[in-house]
Amino acid sequence: MAELIRGLPGAALRNCLLLAVEFGAIWLLRGPGGSWIPVLLAVFVVGAAVPHGTGAEFVARTSVALLAVAVVVAGGIAWDQHTLHDRGREERAVVAERAAAQGGSASAPSLRLRTEAGRDLPGRVEQDLPVGARLTVTVDPDGPAWAVGARPDRPLWPTAGTAALLLLQTAFVGRLSLRPRG
Repeated sequence: MAELIRGLPGAALRNCLLLAVEFGAIWLLRGPGGSWIPVLLAVFVVGAAVPHGTGAEFVARTSVALLAVAVVVAGGIAWDQHTLHDRGREERAVVAERAAAQGGSASAPSLRLRTEAGRDLPGRVEQDLPVGARLTVTVDPDGPAWAVGARPDRPLWPTAGTAALLLLQTAFVGRLSLRPRG
């Protein structure tokens, strides 16, 4: 019992550190124009380093790191959908530029959108529309989040998925931190 009590501060610290890094990553990845690869790579590295001092082996460290990346991806999707549901405003957007994005063996069109109010939307849309075409987008007036289409419904499933991943991650990091070392 005494060893369990001695391990509690370390478990809490590891979990809080990982949660802080995940929150920061989600905040950095708001909207469709975020730098996903470097941020998720950093989250993976921190996630693999968090079990340091617990005696966790490669598989356990990799599992924590993959859970952390999954939390960031699910949390980013849930945050954007929640923001657009609560504050989103439907607007008309115009295709301002059309480019051919190289993806695999074939090139697909990539569109850059501008709202009728003159705001350039960060990120690109993978649709085949001519320059000057109009479509409906939902835009967060205070931030970078936006999506093609009407205002989304309340994001129940992305939020529930993020909560389930957080619960699993907290239990796993706690288990790694509190297991007896032998």
